[in-house]
Amino acid sequence: MEPISDAEGQKPSWQWVLGYALLILGFCLLLYYYREAYQAFRDLVRFFSSRTRISAFVASFGAYAPFAFVAMQVLQVLAAPIPGEFTGFIGGYLFGTGLGFLYSTIGLTLGSWLAFLTARKFGFSVVRRFVGKETMDKFDYLMEHQGAFFSFLFFIIPGLPKDYFCYLLGLSPMRVLTFLVVSTVGRIPGTLMLSMQGEAVRSEDYRAFFVFLGLCLIAIVSALVYRDRIEAWLHRRRRKKEPPPVPPSP
Repeated sequence: MEPISDAEGQKPSWQWVLGYALLILGFCLLLYYYREAYQAFRDLVRFFSSRTRISAFVASFGAYAPFAFVAMQVLQVLAAPIPGEFTGFIGGYLFGTGLGFLYSTIGLTLGSWLAFLTARKFGFSVVRRFVGKETMDKFDYLMEHQGAFFSFLFFIIPGLPKDYFCYLLGLSPMRVLTFLVVSTVGRIPGTLMLSMQGEAVRSEDYRAFFVFLGLCLIAIVSALVYRDRIEAWLHRRRRKKEPPPVPPSP
């Protein structure tokens, strides 16, 4: 087979450079002429990139701070632009390891359950808006089979899009109770580690923090390096467990 030429397989590099340059220029012009939009965007970035701001925001609810934090965890699963690792850390920082882990688990479980029910209620077209066609094509076998054990592995492995899996599994035959057990138990190691990191920083035990951080980085980097192999292995294992096709009747 002849190799695909640049003209056939992909656009020349200068077109990509020009496209990105025009995109950046247009964005800069938008920010320049719409200062209010720029100010709102800058405030939003500062808020979500600042541990202190989010901590102060949650703590400002006083006795209702746990409810505010649980709601934030629910939203980050469903759609909000807040990294789950960030909110898990904040939980430990504000409430300590035990309560932070508890509140995070409650919020993540509720958010996962709502994402699952959303997919089951509204179907493929709505899920595609949240997840994207590329991700759906990549993990389509999750929608076709229950695979509780393999779904559990997806939740426990760092670096995989766990929030997306909640939507995808909502399109599968998996029962709600099975999903709740799989998603909740699978998230426990990562959630606990993040809560411990948050409490270590609050108590200024930076030695413990860097130990936990190092363990997390090792797990995440290992998962990223071997991510494709892990996904391929899980896919192959899942296919092996499928029943053989029934031959057509004569």
